[in-house]
Amino acid sequence: MKPIDIQTNGNELYLDCNATTPVLPQIAEAVSHTMETVFGNPSSSHITGLKARYILDTTRQMAREVVGLARGRLIFTSGATEGIQTAVVSAIAHAMKTRPSAKYLLYGATEHKAVPQALEHWNELLGLHAELKAIPVDRDGRFDLDFIARHVSDAAMICTMAVNNETGVIQDLNALERTIRTHNASIPWMVDCVQALGKLQFSLDDTSIDYAPFSGHKLYGPKGIGFMAVREKAPFTPLLIGGGQESGQRSGTENLPGIAALNALFELLITENEILHSDQRLKEYRRQLSESLKAAFPTLVFNHSFELSVPTTLNFSVRGVASRDIMDVFDACGIRVSGGSACSSKVVGSFVLRAMGLDGWQSESAIRMSFGPATSQQDIDEACYRIRQAGDALKHSCLLIADTNNDNDAALDGVVQLKYDTHCCYLVIDKLAKELAVIDPHPALSARIENIVNCRGYKVKTVLSTDSGSEISEAAKLLRGILRLDAKTHDVFGWPGVKERNCDAVPVEAQADIDGCIKVGERRLFRLAGEQPVFVLSEPARLKSEVKTDFVFSGSAPLNSYQSLVSVNALVCPKEDPEHHLVYSLCETMGDCDPGADVNIPIGETDEFWCRDDLVVIDVRERQEHVVSDIPCSAEVVNVPVTEAIQFIHDHQELKDRDIICVCRSGNRSAVVANVLQRHGFKRTRHLMGGLALLSSPAAKAV
Repeated sequence: MKPIDIQTNGNELYLDCNATTPVLPQIAEAVSHTMETVFGNPSSSHITGLKARYILDTTRQMAREVVGLARGRLIFTSGATEGIQTAVVSAIAHAMKTRPSAKYLLYGATEHKAVPQALEHWNELLGLHAELKAIPVDRDGRFDLDFIARHVSDAAMICTMAVNNETGVIQDLNALERTIRTHNASIPWMVDCVQALGKLQFSLDDTSIDYAPFSGHKLYGPKGIGFMAVREKAPFTPLLIGGGQESGQRSGTENLPGIAALNALFELLITENEILHSDQRLKEYRRQLSESLKAAFPTLVFNHSFELSVPTTLNFSVRGVASRDIMDVFDACGIRVSGGSACSSKVVGSFVLRAMGLDGWQSESAIRMSFGPATSQQDIDEACYRIRQAGDALKHSCLLIADTNNDNDAALDGVVQLKYDTHCCYLVIDKLAKELAVIDPHPALSARIENIVNCRGYKVKTVLSTDSGSEISEAAKLLRGILRLDAKTHDVFGWPGVKERNCDAVPVEAQADIDGCIKVGERRLFRLAGEQPVFVLSEPARLKSEVKTDFVFSGSAPLNSYQSLVSVNALVCPKEDPEHHLVYSLCETMGDCDPGADVNIPIGETDEFWCRDDLVVIDVRERQEHVVSDIPCSAEVVNVPVTEAIQFIHDHQELKDRDIICVCRSGNRSAVVANVLQRHGFKRTRHLMGGLALLSSPAAKAV
């Protein structure tokens, strides 16, 4: 067979094969052929049914050959999750009869969540009430054999995995077997083999593994089909009853098109071909990708040992850069990868990397890049090129420090809002003067702020906190140390002493109520008098003796404590923003503003907008996404990242009467910005539901 290119789809380069894989053409053809011509029920006795039965029986035999199972059960399932449930039900039901006093249900601390959740569910439902106990792993992700030795004799079941889905770490199954069987010869043992199919050689008959679930869609098959190997004499309780299919072991009419897909897949695994590449070839792919990643991201570290992992998985973190930022710019470059954790403003981190004992920043910023055995050299070459493109974009945006100062026209200026979870931190930047002040930094944002300062060569005037006793105050203290600010001349909030805060201008509304000021370029940052710090930022002074206040940083101060002391048009910047309001007007703090209108635009209603040259399209993606992925339309396109939306609202009041469409990759960020603009008087603002991702998809074009 000749090699084929299955990774790219137009501009898409799919490198998330541990999540799922595209379906190979010959496998899709087997599915289609079966649905169209071999549609009989395998339980029927007529010829159409017998043809279906032949596919079923030959595929089962091929599966046995692939996994080395001459004896025992080989059952077709809907996927690995069903296989895991069946194994857990079988083991716990057996324990209820033979060892109802068993203390533990053991599972690996780095297992897929399907395993501990299945154990918890059936443990409670069947009434065993054993203690679920996670088996620790070392920094390489390998299981603690001493822990197993101490606990396995009192356990009703033990669950491990062959290959980890996040890191690709391979468990030493021989060492595991020796430890388990030395201390408990009969305990049911399940090994999750989902990520091992097509990457490791199997001979289950040579092991004492009781249950081995597999899934088709992890190796170029369709979703909804899998199989499960069960060792001879292992406890077995059917999960599905009613019909007697699979010799009574799994009822329900068999998914024959899915089984035909497995048939085509097994043929590739059994026969010599040029489609599924050798382990040596895949290791060479990994080497090329890893070198490109290290060149593009100088502070990158890999979170697993290549020697102990399958070659198709690379898990890495970039110090000082959030996984969300990397994923967004990869997506803009057409590279599809996964975060090691949920991609959201609330970064919870990878439980797998935490279990391995890696540093918090590695867990919270992890990225998983995974390819498959059918990946082509062309795909790898293109991936390496796009990785460099993504790294350059992050350097231009100051998320990475470049070897040279590649300043560009998109340098930050004005008020910039950085968020971590619900917390808001603000940078007050004067681009021309190259000066900066920081207000309420969060510890998780310190590295990013340091990168911005070093990248642009800013002079940091101060690091302020609106709370003297919080984690934020400690973060401010830490950042002052990193940026080498003289703490002796500042109070606990970061406000400078009397000698350092002489003012050449005062706010019109609060001349008698200020406690000094700090110059940031042409702007003045004032502190309003009072026990709880409230900082206000003025308009550019330019030799004025009196200035208006444009922004208020109120921290936790009561709203009524400053309303009369600032300009009526000032924007209020919150320290906490759980509802993604970003910024408030004074009327909103008093509760008497008009609500915004509906801002949603369904995908099918967008054609007229892309052809209008009187429209303003606001791309709310970050700079690094915008520069590598254009928006094809006739309208004026303005890049306003969410981080810079506050300053945009202040600077562009003239756009309040224009038709504005906000767009982003998925529609989430654009909805936030469109709602903020609506609330602040840009009443003709809407946003693109589903984002650019759906707009460019075949399904969206058909709407």
